[in-house]
Amino acid sequence: MNQGTKIAGFLGVLVGILQGCGGAPVKKVDIEEPQYKIVDATGGGREYWLDHPQDYAEKSDLDVKTYLYVVHDAQSADKRTACEVAQSQTLEDFAKQVSTFVDSSIARASTDSSTQDTSTIAALSSSSNTTSRISNQITKAVVGGVEKVKQYWEQRDYSQVKGPKSIYTCWVLSRIKHAQVAEMIERAKLVRFTENPALKAQVETKLQGLDQQFIQKK
Repeated sequence: MNQGTKIAGFLGVLVGILQGCGGAPVKKVDIEEPQYKIVDATGGGREYWLDHPQDYAEKSDLDVKTYLYVVHDAQSADKRTACEVAQSQTLEDFAKQVSTFVDSSIARASTDSSTQDTSTIAALSSSSNTTSRISNQITKAVVGGVEKVKQYWEQRDYSQVKGPKSIYTCWVLSRIKHAQVAEMIERAKLVRFTENPALKAQVETKLQGLDQQFIQKK
């Protein structure tokens, strides 16, 4: 058998295998097209920190023993405004995350308790309505506590979907000290316990080390 015959035989077997395995139709997956095109952007392009701030900080040898790294973004028709708003809203957004985390931790601790009075249940059920108020209070306690590390912006054209032709989106990488994270968590707990002293007696001993738990989740 010559070389050409061997190759032809091999191809025939291969085609048979593919036909046998390919009986089911291949499902087409539609990939959503971007609703904008990027007109301009920060030099160097997108960086890893946009989606993974803490991991980026660790891999970049930034001070992760002292600081927690977070990202916030904002949009505006003006580039400078977009970046300023992203920076100014970072603490507010972070405070909401802290408040939500504390509320969920209290809820879990309460569920694990052997007793639940009606006041405790009422306090937990209303937690979603008080998250913003609590976050506002803990935000005021750490004014100036967030430091900007770097930023990235994109100028986007949404005209292809009948939107504005020029909108700037800016992302800001910031850092906040672990000590301030702990302070915010303690203040959030204080607000909740002040509103419901019975809740404090019920769950306080189960809420040790919340700051480390929060940091590790990041």
